[in-house]
Amino acid sequence: MAVEIFCPYCNSKTNTRDSHRTSPTSAAAEVKCRNCDSKFDITIQFGRSRRPHFVDDLEVFKWTEFRPANDPKFQKDQIPLAL
Repeated sequence: MAVEIFCPYCNSKTNTRDSHRTSPTSAAAEVKCRNCDSKFDITIQFGRSRRPHFVDDLEVFKWTEFRPANDPKFQKDQIPLAL
């Protein structure tokens, strides 16, 4: 992970022990403090997104297992949200 997480108890850097992607916009990780050996489960997610003004290149989505939101196959399989 490229994010530095600091221990809330001793303010030391933590080591990421395990991480996995839970959705296209979030990840979960287990971190351990280098100094006091405290362990934490953390969740990281996008808080805000800004896109430049150009046309999407759909070829880039061949590199990921997640389909783009404007893909007709994705919209057909999408589960409606109950808000």
